[in-house]
Amino acid sequence: MVSVLLVPFLMLILLGYAFGGSITRIPVSVVQYSQGRYSSAFLGFVSAEDTVHLRDAPDLDTAQHLLQQGKVKAIIYIPSGFDGSLDNDNNAMVIVYLDNTDPLSASAISSSLTRAAQRLSSQIQLISIHGTSLTVNLTNFYRKFEYIEFMAPGSIVQAIFIVSNIAGGISILFDKQRGVIEGYLVTPLRRHEIVVGFLLAGVVKATFSSLAMLILAILVAGVRPMTDLTGFLLMLFTVFLTGLGLISMMTAFAVRAPAPEVYQFAATPINLILFFTSGAIYPVEGLPDWMRSITVVNPETYAVHALRALMYKGTSLPAVGGDFAFLAVFTIIMSIIATISFKREL
Repeated sequence: MVSVLLVPFLMLILLGYAFGGSITRIPVSVVQYSQGRYSSAFLGFVSAEDTVHLRDAPDLDTAQHLLQQGKVKAIIYIPSGFDGSLDNDNNAMVIVYLDNTDPLSASAISSSLTRAAQRLSSQIQLISIHGTSLTVNLTNFYRKFEYIEFMAPGSIVQAIFIVSNIAGGISILFDKQRGVIEGYLVTPLRRHEIVVGFLLAGVVKATFSSLAMLILAILVAGVRPMTDLTGFLLMLFTVFLTGLGLISMMTAFAVRAPAPEVYQFAATPINLILFFTSGAIYPVEGLPDWMRSITVVNPETYAVHALRALMYKGTSLPAVGGDFAFLAVFTIIMSIIATISFKREL
């Protein structure tokens, strides 16, 4: 009964909350070249809705750099003369650059800023004799993106986990049952070399699986990565770190599992928790607080973020350096645990 109910219950909770939450506190840069009552009122209306979290940027180039690095998801550009135009009963415009590689967040930001502009326009029209109004020019920073492209990086990471589950767990359990692992002990190989061999073999399988998933996404789903050779190599490094970390984690769990049934029973819930809290199908800003706390320690969150930035934004190493740092620490810890656990069981 537990096995029958656990997976559907987790699907209900995780998927329901993953898609059901309001996206809040989305990081947005503000480039404000006009200082006055109208620009301040507009930003006040924007902040009041709690959809975005405003961050000041000194100039447009700096804000665009932050957008490309994925540190913000939009830029609000208030040009010079904005307040003066409204003071003189002339129309004014706010320009917004959207990170449309995240279409759900971009839509939430657009709706929030449009409502803020409408509120300010209503106040202006009450005191304006010429029907002065404020408009928001919404501009996509990248080419047009579909939601299926937003999901593609998460699907690649999902393929890595499935290989990790098989190569790092199920195959080891089968080898133990058939006495294959005991046969390794009569070879000249040292125990840690056997462990490393298992892990690296799994990483090779994970790399080929992720590349096959990427090719299928391009050919069938219409995904169009925008990356050069350097970006592609960084993508491979992301896959390597993610695969080695996840395979080490599942290997450590498999060799310590009291029975194969225990491992197989627990593997699916682990997969669901990691996948649905990674931002693969919905922005992490839309998750409830208890799910956001999982994203902080979820390796798939950092893998999805890095792949999405490298595939669609053409970013360089500094933009994904934080993701690599977390994945490297996670991989080192899991590899040590897997090696120690494996050597004790051999």
